Amino acid sequence: MDIVTDLEKQRGKMRMVVNEDRVFMVPLSLFRERPFKLGEQIDADDYDSWLMVRQFRHAMDRAGAYLSSRDRSAKELEGLLHRCGYLESTVEMVLYKLQKLKYLNDDAFAEKWVESRSHKALGRRRIEQELRQKGISREVAQEALENLDEVKLQEKADELAEKLAHKYENEEPRKALQKLMQALVRRGFNWDEARSAAEKALSS
Repeated sequence: MDIVTDLEKQRGKMRMVVNEDRVFMVPLSLFRERPFKLGEQIDADDYDSWLMVRQFRHAMDRAGAYLSSRDRSAKELEGLLHRCGYLESTVEMVLYKLQKLKYLNDDAFAEKWVESRSHKALGRRRIEQELRQKGISREVAQEALENLDEVKLQEKADELAEKLAHKYENEEPRKALQKLMQALVRRGFNWDEARSAAEKALSS
């Protein structure tokens, strides 16, 4: 038999070490179903098998709750499930199942993200950065970004420039233009969009 050599309660999960080298990250709700104490004997292989079976349904329910609150990328959901303490194999099975059922689709997620963020004062580069941070591949992100309307992007840049222009009204004209352009570029607009919007805002 194996021995539980360390127990550490963490946020939402229990870190259980067996024989000082085998680590189990167990959601607290599952640990309560089959709890162990420090120094207690355990059949680690049997526990691993039990945990895998119990975790799948538990993880599917947790994933469903996550997805019901808002759309998520596969990478986001993977991270959330890992932080809950689910086994790697369990996470992989959940992701596969949800993708097969079309509840998890990075292409659809990227399209919705681009659509929602395009209504904000954000440029193409900023939106692409956000998608990449959420684990969306470059290819999928680029395809979703093709739906952006260039005219509307310029309109958003113009609107933002109008709102920010007052911050630089006491600056020397060239510096005001430079600073306003830099502010627009930080929001993801390209240099041409930023220059056009800044020049309009500062000349009005």
